Amino acid sequence: MDTAVRGRREGRSVAYDRIRAGIVDRSLAPGSVLSAPDLADQLGMSRTPVREALATLTAEGLAVKLPSNRTIVAPVSLEELEHVYDVRARLEGLIARDAAKRVTPADEQVLLRQVALMDRLRDDYLEVVRIGAAFHDHLRVMSGNELAGSLLHIVRAHVDRYRELTTEQPGRSGHAADEHRQVCEAVLSGDPDLAERVMREHIEQAHAVAIRLARPVVEG
Repeated sequence: MDTAVRGRREGRSVAYDRIRAGIVDRSLAPGSVLSAPDLADQLGMSRTPVREALATLTAEGLAVKLPSNRTIVAPVSLEELEHVYDVRARLEGLIARDAAKRVTPADEQVLLRQVALMDRLRDDYLEVVRIGAAFHDHLRVMSGNELAGSLLHIVRAHVDRYRELTTEQPGRSGHAADEHRQVCEAVLSGDPDLAERVMREHIEQAHAVAIRLARPVVEG
């Protein structure tokens, strides 16, 4: 690959990752203007990769282009949160279904190790979230479904953005650890229907918590 082309792609990737992270952690707040010149100055790069990154983020729904031609961080709403978790449940369910068809002894060891670690750290919310993300990532790789994985990458940014709106619900990390163990057992059973159902139930539990905690923040 030509050095200039590779450099441009790397620049666009860096700009995308950093702006996306700012949207997710709310250092770039919902509704705030995403100015390519300002962001380029902050990131220490030219405007072209920043504009390209903003175009990608707009296509993913994390940014919105207004009729005035300005681009802003996408607003948050309970309606969007409902859509985000609905799509996530469908995609995660499909991935679990496909993963159940492709379990290897090595995959079994990884998943059992992850759920055991979550159980040991069940009172540590941040660690359960971190290990849970790794668990879901391993299922994605197991599934071999690259398209579903790519779509889920987009959806997870929306999920994480709403998670940043809320505080931890007491006891949720322990319940999440138990739910991941149930998903693990369903996937390792090799039953695609069971794996999909249990995964969707897990996401629906997370959805119920997210709605309850986000409502006063979004509507307030």
